[in-house]
Order: sequence, then structure tokens, then C-alpha cells
Amino acid sequence: MGLLELLGWSRRSPQPVGHDLETNDESEAPEAWKQWALRGGLFLGLVALTVGAFPRGDFYEYTVEVGDTWRQSTLSAPFNFPVYLDQERVEARRDTVRANTSPYFREVQGASQKLTENRDTLRRQLNRILEAYASYRYHRQQGEREAARQDSLDYVRRRRNAQVTLSASQWEYLASEYAEEVQDLRSPSRQSAGQMSSRLHGRLLEAAFEVGGQLLSLGVMNRPRDSVVTDEIIVRNQQDQTQRRVEKDNLYGLNESFEYAERQLRERFSENREHSRIAASFFRAIFVPSLQYLREDTMEERDQRAQKVTAIQGGVEEGEPIVRTGQRVTREIKRKLTSLERAKSDRLGSNIVAKQLSGEVLFTLLGFGFFFFYLYLLRPEIWSKNRDLVLVSVVLAFIILLYGIAIRAPWSLYVVPVPLASVLLTIVFNSRIALIGTLVLALTGGQMLGLELEYTVATFFAGAFGIFSVRDIKNRGQFFVSGGLAFAGYALVLFATWLYLDLPFGRVAPDLAYAAIASAITITSSLFLWALERIFDITTDLTLLELSDTNRPLLKELSLRAPGSFNHTLQVANLAEAAADRIGAHALLTRVGALYHDIGKMKKPEYFVENQRTMSNPHDELKPRMSALIIASHVKEGLEMGKDDGLPEQVHKFIPMHHGTARIEYFYQKALSRTENTDRSVPESEFRYPGPKPDSKETGILMLADSVEAASRSLDEPSPRRLENLIDLLFSERIDDGQLDNTNLTFRDLRLIKDTFLKMLLGIYHVRVKYPDQEEESAEPDFEVVSLRADRPYVNVSVAYGQDAWGAWVEPEPASPARSRKEPRPQLADASPHSSAYPDAEEIRADQNGREEAPATESASGSESGGEEASPQGR
Repeated sequence: MGLLELLGWSRRSPQPVGHDLETNDESEAPEAWKQWALRGGLFLGLVALTVGAFPRGDFYEYTVEVGDTWRQSTLSAPFNFPVYLDQERVEARRDTVRANTSPYFREVQGASQKLTENRDTLRRQLNRILEAYASYRYHRQQGEREAARQDSLDYVRRRRNAQVTLSASQWEYLASEYAEEVQDLRSPSRQSAGQMSSRLHGRLLEAAFEVGGQLLSLGVMNRPRDSVVTDEIIVRNQQDQTQRRVEKDNLYGLNESFEYAERQLRERFSENREHSRIAASFFRAIFVPSLQYLREDTMEERDQRAQKVTAIQGGVEEGEPIVRTGQRVTREIKRKLTSLERAKSDRLGSNIVAKQLSGEVLFTLLGFGFFFFYLYLLRPEIWSKNRDLVLVSVVLAFIILLYGIAIRAPWSLYVVPVPLASVLLTIVFNSRIALIGTLVLALTGGQMLGLELEYTVATFFAGAFGIFSVRDIKNRGQFFVSGGLAFAGYALVLFATWLYLDLPFGRVAPDLAYAAIASAITITSSLFLWALERIFDITTDLTLLELSDTNRPLLKELSLRAPGSFNHTLQVANLAEAAADRIGAHALLTRVGALYHDIGKMKKPEYFVENQRTMSNPHDELKPRMSALIIASHVKEGLEMGKDDGLPEQVHKFIPMHHGTARIEYFYQKALSRTENTDRSVPESEFRYPGPKPDSKETGILMLADSVEAASRSLDEPSPRRLENLIDLLFSERIDDGQLDNTNLTFRDLRLIKDTFLKMLLGIYHVRVKYPDQEEESAEPDFEVVSLRADRPYVNVSVAYGQDAWGAWVEPEPASPARSRKEPRPQLADASPHSSAYPDAEEIRADQNGREEAPATESASGSESGGEEASPQGR
């Protein structure tokens, strides 16, 4: 006996009902070590992620805010320690030092010589450009078109490669002026250098050169003067290895030098503004600043000076009170708290980090250990499914990851949308899982903030309000209500804190704003839900509600092509939903599964009795084996149609499981009657559905509801007595045939389901007002319980009545061995709605009665006697 069993905490072992109705087939489960390895990995992964999300280092930096009231005991300095400035203030001081550091420039050696070289180069370029133009004019006048074209191309090419940038109009102006000054165009170019310098372009270039020389004598920086924030600069002479400080106001910047040159040239060529503009362009082309900015040297000097700025401002002596109980935390007190923690870290080294890490790990193990232990003990249906455990872990890990981001960013932890996780867990699983998960997340967030009770309580109530708003979600509009209620939970707790601690409203307002953001994110739960449904292949109540719409194409087509089957589907859905709600199963899932369980009948609707509107029956011409094959084929066809329509797996499995591996009783009995006087045997396997058997309470309920609804139609006079006997017969057959072995339905569940079915069928076949010529029927049932028989506990339990469902008297018999599952069930064939619809039905019944001396006791047997297998048309 294990420790959990000694403590009474072990999970309840399944109890046998019928043929091991609640057995847990270990052979079908994956290897145990793989299951535990996955769960251990998820648990350790959550623990590691949470520990990593905890703030490192400055504990008080994240847990104490200016304006808080110190509720702990008076804190005194355990030793002398310096008080460090806030990092923001330190960085601000360093930025100031960087800004006040003078920049470095170097003298450009030979700047005047470079100015002269640039002037000469530009002069040669201008001469060649204008000569090419003159040559072009000359050859054009001479009628030499090819030579003129070559000169034109040369002129354009040289303009493009020129050192100066002029507009097209300025080039045309210089060229036209040059052409007018040249009187003799009988040769392409006959101008001397002296003549060229006296032309307009030469005069403008010389003016620009003179202004450049004036500026170089004063000193010009190669960057704008207003970009230098200091009053002086440091000028280095790399040739002499010297440097000097120069007042910024005594120098020209690059922009200022251009402006100065433009003013000088405008004054010089005041009679013609075009001349001054062209000269200014020449100046920009040839000018070279005399001081070049040394960016790397400047940045290095600034960084060195910034590093010398100390972060220490004062200190605290040993024994000096840092903060007293009830005192309001100020900026100065918070600086002392963070400085104390930093001093402890420097003094103790790795020991304090190890202690803090150990505490974080222990807190996390307690939180997630409690959650996983809860799943193991009280929610085995989730613990046993790998997909569900992974989904829960992903939701929790998402919130923990947001914790880690928010606590390191300049945000409040209230911005993390914990109610979002609460809403998702509620819709995907249930409110209990969501409430426990919300509690764990709220505790974890409070631990990250230094056991902050305010955050823990506020987050828990916000998540709880969100859970209550979606417990019975009917439409996606309820997510807006969830967001509003989540914000109400945050606001109420923060308002209570504001009143209780007498905090300034400015202390609470930021948290309230961040809580509003988290609540707004909760409204988008439908988007996250959509992603989870597709990633993990889950079906939520919202999806089921959408599938329950009978106007959906698949159900609409069923109502048009097989109206009888559609009506049967609606009746079965009502029965199954009511029964599931009665025993606490998933009522909505059961109803949706019932709506789609017979969609395969659309392929051959005329072979099912509920869709037949004439006396002719296609099964009259078929052998029993072929009829059974056609009846069973609606399961396969329904599976294909459901797959094509994209039905979720949870709904899709209702199609094959609503029959399980039950026997198609009517045609089996018919086949037996035809081979009675021959040596041929009837293979029972040919008259069974392919399965699988129901594997949940919901699919088991549908199997029972389908059988009962179909069989009830075969009763000529569905009185309460007959309906009750019929329900008992069908239920006992299903149990005896082993169809409910994997459903976890208990005898109590079956009793409640029977009671629900009976009440609803009585409502359908209600007693009508008798007319004067009709016989009065006694309100009291004309049967009595004769005996209660059971061979052994939970096996073949049955009740014998005075009359069976069709009015035949049954005498009590002594206990007999359990009937074989392969033994024919003539009562089930009689229960078929087709037992009176076929010409040979009475003959079959007579043959069956001839093989038995008396009708069989209504033992725990049944095989969808009113379902498809109970008739060629099946339900």
C-alpha cells in the first residue's frame, strides 16, 4: 500500500458494473513511464520558466514603490554602506558630462594649396566644356553635321563630369555669354589662357577663390557651428603633435562659410544676381574646410569622462534607521533600500543569490505541485490525457512568460492578462480547473512582487469574476462581459486597498490603468480560443453551439433528403440531452453528437423505415445479409460525410459509437428463421455494426437514447407500463452485450437515465381525452414486480414483471446462468418498428416462439432493438 493510499488520497479505483463496465484497460494505455515522463517534463518546464521569470538582483526595486506605507518592522542599517543614486540620475549626469566635453578637430595641412588646386582643376574643366560648345556652334554653321553631333556629345559628357553642379539654365547662360565674347568662330577654339581667364566664367571663379582664401585665414570647421554645444573646441596639429583650445565664436562652420560666401558674392556682383549664384556654386565646388572633426577621439574622451561620474551620494551608518513602521516610502528611502540590498549582494556574493534562488524554487514547487496534485487526484479525466495537460501548461506558461517581461519592463504587473487564462481554461475545461489555475497564477505573481497580497487578491478576484461570466457561455458577446467583470474585480480590490492603507490616489491610478489594459485583452479571448481549438484539435462549447444550429448545411440537407431520420434525430437529441444533464455529463456535446449521428442515412434514405411513405419496402427483395449490410453502411457513410464537413473529433466519434458493435437483431432473427431447417449457420459477425463501442458517458447515453426512441415507435399502445418495460429491456440488453463497458456509466447513472427517458416518452405519448365510446383505461399500471434476480454482484441484474412490454405474461423463473451474448433476442426483434411492417414478421415471430417454451425474462439485455439493427430501416 502506497503513501497516498495510507493517507486516503489515492484515486478511487473503478468499480465493476455489468461486465467490467468501469474497467480501466491497462493494455490499451501507453507505457506508464512515457506518461510520467511527459508530466514530469511539463511540471519541471513550468518550474524552470517561473524561476527564470522572477526578478534578479534588486528586490526592493520591484517590490517597493514610492508612496507605499512600510508595514514591516523598523529597518535599521546592519552595517555601513553607501547610498547609490538612481540609475536614471546617474545616466543623466553622465550625459551632461558627455555634452560638456569639447570636441576634437585637426588642422587640415595645406588647405590653401588644395583650394588653389581645386580652382585650377575647375577652370580647366570649364574651358573644355565651353570650347566644346563653341566647336559645336562652329561646325553647325559650317554645315558639318556629323562633327557638330560629336561636339554636342562631348559638351554634354564634360558637363556631366564637371566638378561643379550647375542647373541647365546656368550652363546655357555661361555658354551663350562665352559665344558672344568669342567674335571669330571660323575655327573651333583659338583662345589663349589669358583670354580664357578674362571671360565671364574666369572672373566668377576668381571671385569665389578670393572669398575662400579669406575664410581659410579665419578657420572653418567641416560641420555646422550650431552642432557644437560647447563654447570652445580643441584643435590638434598632428604634424607638430600639439593641440590648442579655440573659441567656437571665432570660427566658421561649414554652413556659415557658405552663407558668408554668398553674401560676399552678392555684394560683388550686385548688378547681376545670376552671376552671384554661379559664383556661389563655384565656391562650393572648390572650397576645403581647414578644420576636420575627429569623431572617434571625441567619443572616446566623452566616454572616459562619463565613467568617472560616481553613482554614490552619501551613506548610511550602522544602526541608523532606514525606514520605520508606518512611514511613507519616499524616493530617498527607496534609494537607501536598494543601496542596502546592493551592499548585501556585494558583501555576501553568491550566497545571497543562492538563498534567493532556493526560495523562488520552493515557492514555485509548492504552487505548481499543488496544481498538478489537484489534477491527479480530482481531475483524472484531464490528468490522463496528454493533449489536455499540454494545453493547460501552455496557457500557464504564456502568463508566466508575460510576468517575466512585465516585471523587467517599466510596467506594472497588473498589465498581465491573468483573467484571459481564467476564461480560456473555463471554456476549454471547466470552472474548477480555471479557479485553481487562477489561484496559482495570482500567488505566483504576488511572490514575484515580494509576497504582495494586494496583487494576489486583486488578480484572483478578477480571474474569478471572469470565470463566473463564462461558466454557461452561449455566444461570443459574453467576452465583453468577462472583460468588464474582470476590471470590476481589479477595481474593487484596489479601491479597498486605497481606503484601508490611506494611499494617495496617484499611487493606485497607474495600477488601475494597467488593470484596464489587462481586462481589455481579456475581451479578445475568442481569438486565443480560435487558435487553441485549431492547434490542439479541441471542441469548446462555443463551437458546439454553432454546430447545434439545424440550419447548418449538413443538417439542412438531412431534413430535406431524409425527413423521417431528421425527426428521429431531433427526438433522440432531446432525450440524450436531458439524460446527460440529469447525470452531470456534457449535455451540449451529447445533443450535438445526437444531431449528427445519423447523417449517413442521407445516402440511402429509402432503406430506413422512418423515411418510407409507401407500402413498398426495398428490403422485401433483399436477403437478410444484404439488408444488414445496407443498414450498417450508414455508419461508414456518415463518417465520410462528417470528415468532409470538418466535424470536430469529439462530435465525429458519435457516428460509429451510437451503435457500437451491437447486433442488427431483426435481420439476424430473420436469417435464423430461414436457415432453421437447413445445415447452414448464420455468422453473427455479419449482423453486427463495425464499432467501436462507446467510450464515454455521452456516447453511451446516445446509444441508449437512439435505441429507446426507435423502439418506442413499435408499441401500438405506448402506456407507461409498456414504455418502462421496454426501456428496462433495452438497457439490460446493452449491458449484457458489453456495449457500455468503456463508458464509466454507473448503475445510479443508468437508473437516472431510465427515469429521464420514461418521463420524456410519457410526455411524447401523453394520454389524450377519452371520447364517450372509448374504454376507460386504469391509471394504475397492471403489473407488479415478481422477483429481483442477480447471479452475482453487478452481473445480469434483472426484474421480472407480471407482463412483458407487449402484454404477454411472464412467470418468475429460478436463477439461470448468464445468457451468451450470441444468443438470439426474440424480444428485440419484436421491439422493432418493422416487426409489423413486413409480411413475414408474424411468421418469424412464430418461429421464434416455437423455439422457446416461454418468453425470456426481461433480463439485462438489449441491442438497439428499436435502432437500425432492430429494423431494416434502423434509427
